[in-house]
Amino acid sequence: MRRKKAKTSSKKTVAHADAPEDRGEVLDLASAADLLKVSKPTFYRWLAQDKIKGFKAGGQWRFYKRDLEAFLRAEEPSALHIDADALRAAVTKARKSKGLKPIEWPEAETAEESTVIGTVHTLITDAIEARASDIHFDNNVDEMLVRYRIDGVLNEVMSLPRDVALPLVSRLKLMGDMDIAERRLPQNGRIIVEHQGREYDIRVTTVPAVYGESAISRILDQSSILIGLDKLGMSESTRKRFESVLHDPNGLVIVTGPAGSGRTTTLYSSLNLLNSPKLKIVTVEDPVEYRLRNVMQVHVNRKAGLRAAAAMRTFMRADPDIVMVGDLRDLETAEGCISAAMTGHRVLTAMLPLDAPSVVTRLIDMGLEPFLVSASLNAVLAQRLMRRVCPKCRERYDPSPDGLRRLQAETDLDITQAEFQRGKGCRECRHTGYRGRTSVFELLEVDDSIRELIARPASTAEIQAAAIEAGMTTLLKDGVEKAMQGITTIEEVMRVLSYHPKEDADDQK
Repeated sequence: MRRKKAKTSSKKTVAHADAPEDRGEVLDLASAADLLKVSKPTFYRWLAQDKIKGFKAGGQWRFYKRDLEAFLRAEEPSALHIDADALRAAVTKARKSKGLKPIEWPEAETAEESTVIGTVHTLITDAIEARASDIHFDNNVDEMLVRYRIDGVLNEVMSLPRDVALPLVSRLKLMGDMDIAERRLPQNGRIIVEHQGREYDIRVTTVPAVYGESAISRILDQSSILIGLDKLGMSESTRKRFESVLHDPNGLVIVTGPAGSGRTTTLYSSLNLLNSPKLKIVTVEDPVEYRLRNVMQVHVNRKAGLRAAAAMRTFMRADPDIVMVGDLRDLETAEGCISAAMTGHRVLTAMLPLDAPSVVTRLIDMGLEPFLVSASLNAVLAQRLMRRVCPKCRERYDPSPDGLRRLQAETDLDITQAEFQRGKGCRECRHTGYRGRTSVFELLEVDDSIRELIARPASTAEIQAAAIEAGMTTLLKDGVEKAMQGITTIEEVMRVLSYHPKEDADDQK
């Protein structure tokens, strides 16, 4: 009886590809891996991902040599055709120039595979230790340029031989569970890395560029997002007023600013403040970047037809107390947010206008009725991220007197006698003079007078003037105040806000 079962089972052992009658030489698994010049773990991974076709004979994997050679021509696995010694020398030289320790290359079946794995692992861990938010692997004419984005600014890390570009990107694809054979279309993947007891979520995007496939890896620290609003750089008065708005039982609160201005951190910090088992909190995001306890988070899936507006309609049947929409970019989603805010829900969302008053104009330009915006909007918080002066190498300096005079006229601050600080550059800050970032804010609270202006509707300039009269601190004024406190520099304020002082009439003559 047992023999009969074994016999029946062996007849049914067919795997990825049915074996045709005659397709040439057949190889076992060890010979197939040797032909592709990869280790068995890598070979098994490709097999599990259905990238390599094979069949089982007598319970053992078998592969047609012709199929493997076709795979080789189309895919070029990551461990092939690189000069391992040249790559190790380039990486070692770049690390030595920055005073970093030599790499301990991992064990692998081939030197090429060890070098590729070790290089990618080292670049990721170095980026984490350098507090980088992104790693850019960019293909150029004769090199692969690796850069880290630290405190919002790109820094070149090393230049590698161009022939290692494909293996490095392929390694990232394998780690991110992407299709390494597809190089014509952009792809997205996710890598979870643990470093020094903390978990990092790395979002990998590959882009088919002119000189070959490039990759961008965004590093998300799961523990860094759950910080309080008091850690973001808000002044005491702005923070208290914003927290008061967040605790309103209903209404729409919008955080605005360009990409990379810290909107997501502010939204998550706000949810963290409000998070309670007594409240039902739901979010719709594209994508869900950080996981929150006690929060029902929904990932937008356009292919399946799940858009933000559709998720909003579903949320209204789930009896939520607080709704957060990652980005408000279309009329249908905006109408859903307005409707939720006017039916007793607290709604938080983000937009892209550069300042708070411009958000009102943008909502009306999208097609919303002014009276609906007026009735539902509670507050708009505009923000930017600015680099902090390095605490290790800070020194006193005097900015341009003309620039200070004009800033004083525009902000009504007495700044001519302030003691400004800057970093002269040290190893701690990578000789930039800056280490870490803070935020500057502009909080527009919608009171009765501003509601009347919105319903009219008034221009952006009129709304801004009314908000300033009511006590709103502009982004520029908040930035200058932080420069006066030695937190950042006047030059950084001007750079981030793209500020160009208005010339006096005397200067124009």
